[in-house]
Amino acid sequence: MTDRHYALFANNQHPLQLAAYQEYNKFLQNIHDKDTVIRGEEDGARFDIACEEAAAQLNSAEGETLGIDDLTDIYIQVQGANRARANMSLNTRSKTGEIADYLEVRRPFGTTQ
Repeated sequence: MTDRHYALFANNQHPLQLAAYQEYNKFLQNIHDKDTVIRGEEDGARFDIACEEAAAQLNSAEGETLGIDDLTDIYIQVQGANRARANMSLNTRSKTGEIADYLEVRRPFGTTQ
């Protein structure tokens, strides 16, 4: 069995190698895709602007800076805005506030059906 695995690795035909090559090729395609790069730069610029706005409210003369929790909250807000802009938000609640992830309306437990 070891000889078989060695032969597959030596000839670059082992399933693990093929899967790794495929994932790496997807990674390279994603990195070099112009639209993805432009979106990433725009997202980074929005994050920088949001950080500057939050830092402007701090008293930097006293030594206040943004902490990791603040940066995390800013990042989550920026990514949420990006998802809303790209229509990626999940609408699990209807306009009336009912959960609309099932075809039928949810009823309180124990009511007759």
